[in-house]
Amino acid sequence: MSEPILVVGPGAVGLSLTAGLRRAGLPVAILGRDGAAERRLARSGFTATSPDGRTEKIAGLTSARALKSPARAAFFCVKSGDARRAATAARRLIGTGTAVVALQNGIGHEKVFRRAFGPKRTVIGVCYFAADRSEPGSLKLNGGEDVLLARRPGNENALEDARVLLTSAGFRVHLKDSEEGMLWTKAAFNAAVNPLGAACAVESGRLEADPALREVALAALGEAIAAAAASGHRLDYPDMADKLMLSCRNAPRQRNSMLQDLAAGRRTEARAILGPLLLAAKRRGVPAPTLEILSAVIARLERRLAKP
Repeated sequence: MSEPILVVGPGAVGLSLTAGLRRAGLPVAILGRDGAAERRLARSGFTATSPDGRTEKIAGLTSARALKSPARAAFFCVKSGDARRAATAARRLIGTGTAVVALQNGIGHEKVFRRAFGPKRTVIGVCYFAADRSEPGSLKLNGGEDVLLARRPGNENALEDARVLLTSAGFRVHLKDSEEGMLWTKAAFNAAVNPLGAACAVESGRLEADPALREVALAALGEAIAAAAASGHRLDYPDMADKLMLSCRNAPRQRNSMLQDLAAGRRTEARAILGPLLLAAKRRGVPAPTLEILSAVIARLERRLAKP
């Protein structure tokens, strides 16, 4: 059997990648936080439901804990705050020729992966697709298939390996010259949708359809754009508001990742997403009242989760 592709973090994004890679006939090994859960998933597989309601069984997976040699490529789909732990756990499976692809929300994790695996092997990317993993053996795909990957000096070979694998798995791959712009753009979109949807416990379509929620989402987006611009971060798109509303319309039933986390009793990525934007706003004197309120609300909800 050829070298497997390692997927670190079998959540909604990780399983979406796994489904595509398996459809392409590629071997996939999954690495999860819990060894028993990882082995169960590898043994039983999972069901993927497409946006049109079709279901298929994704099987033939391998537990990464059973691997004895390095992977062909490794896709890290863990939360930004788990980057260091995940890099340590996967280190023995990262060979000299293994492409390391980090697909996190937020800003700051890119430094963790480059320190762990070096700039030549590391590719930083972001995903623009909607998926919901409501239970371990079930994945619902709600739309989108775009993956952005950033060029950096020296990572050409790893970037090409990642591009080929993702393209073969059915994803639309876009290569970006500015890693910084790519990450800050995704953070701005996430800041406008994720905390608001999570705080109100609504799917993405409601953020576009409800006038009051739409106004709050666009206010949060405007503050994020202003904070990024004041700090010298050029975002990828001039029509950010139009793209945000289009994404909500295209995946109306999507529960964003923060909403999924709160529903499952997990901490969110709010600090990795909102933290850099709020810090940039504070340093540059940019008002960000909507982002501040959303950050405080999510923090309060997370504290409630921690109570017995």
